[in-house]
Amino acid sequence: MSNILDQQQQDLQKQLEELVKVGVGGKFKDTSDYTKRIQEELEFEDSMLQGGTDRFTKNVKEAIAKGQESTTLHGLVLQQKYITKLSLLIHGDIKVMETGGAGNKMTALKLLCQCLPRSAFINAEFKKDHTFWDTCSLITLKNVIDGISNETTLNKLAIKIGTGLMMEARLTLFKDQNKEKYNQISKRLSGKNIPQNANRYQYKHKVWTYMMNKNKLEFDDWGKEGRLHLGVKMIEYLEKLGLVKHQNRKLNKFKTVTYVEATRKIIDEIRNFNIKNEALTPKYLPMLMPPRKWEYNPFTGGYYGRKHNYENTIDEVKKEIK
Repeated sequence: MSNILDQQQQDLQKQLEELVKVGVGGKFKDTSDYTKRIQEELEFEDSMLQGGTDRFTKNVKEAIAKGQESTTLHGLVLQQKYITKLSLLIHGDIKVMETGGAGNKMTALKLLCQCLPRSAFINAEFKKDHTFWDTCSLITLKNVIDGISNETTLNKLAIKIGTGLMMEARLTLFKDQNKEKYNQISKRLSGKNIPQNANRYQYKHKVWTYMMNKNKLEFDDWGKEGRLHLGVKMIEYLEKLGLVKHQNRKLNKFKTVTYVEATRKIIDEIRNFNIKNEALTPKYLPMLMPPRKWEYNPFTGGYYGRKHNYENTIDEVKKEIK
């Protein structure tokens, strides 16, 4: 036991010498000050975790305020979770339409079919592949998730979705008619070619609109009614999937407005997801103390704290820093 204590004391003295070398100073030469310094390091690392949590929360709030919630981590996860489910619902109704069914859905589905490229058809019939609808699903999900933490009216959201899908239909037609020009513009709008401070979506939208008009693309505008009808249909799909719900609110005795909002299930999913992930992006800063050596495994070293390594007490840290 005495030999172990002697070795620990030697290790501690060696570490203190290293502290002096890196400029910490001679005031830490006694054990009590060294223990205090380790405690300060652990508290500092806890503040880094809190800093990361605060930054995560701030970024989420800013995205919600800007109507860009689809760009958050939970927004991306929701898109990934529902894109295939939505595409399958669309594909199912399209197959019904091909057999002469679909009823009053026909108008909306016919407009939606304009978003598909020629490669989606074989002898004027749809290929049996639901993934062709993924782009339409993604446009719909992005527009809905952008405002999923805020309520919005059904008409406003539906027109927004319909406008996004009409833009996709125009781009599809432009690509089919002038593939070379389409590829040139796509290359220009990729990577670092977009101004750093520009809103990427708005910038691309303006460029594509300008180029399609310049090249005199002939496209039959869907009109406000067509975009509204299609947008409502897409929202109905998302209601079936449990992502959103609609609610009628009577503003006064003459006016009732329909709002769209996230379901309780989705609200809870977003909250729980963010609670679990907010601590995974610490605000890493230079250490107050020399780092632990990486000598046990690739996951134990550097910072002292238990949230950066395994469970550590101050005494364990003192023993293992060499």
